[in-house]
Amino acid sequence: MDLASRPCTPHRDDMVPLTRREVFDLLSEVPEWSLKEGHLVRRFTLRNFRECLEMADDIGKMADIEGHYPDICISESRHVDVSWYSYFCGGLTMNDFIMAARLGVRVSSRQGGAL
Repeated sequence: MDLASRPCTPHRDDMVPLTRREVFDLLSEVPEWSLKEGHLVRRFTLRNFRECLEMADDIGKMADIEGHYPDICISESRHVDVSWYSYFCGGLTMNDFIMAARLGVRVSSRQGGAL
């Protein structure tokens, strides 16, 4: 089963982050995403600020459905930076990779990069 099809697991207090090896193995399954300071990150470039706001809102709605939330930053009125990280356990979890994969699928299925 590909990552985008997997369900996110509910947050549990005993969840532990993925190992370094697991993170690097999973990284190949989320093209265009990279690691930056332990976070799974990707920049999306859009045409204007309004599209950035719409994308950020759509990402928020998608995240709210799963109960797993990214950090989102709009910069230069055309970039949306998305960062997945599971703060509650101090590292990346499978949920971070699942959500990155889902977002990648959604963006690639839309023309112009917007959700």
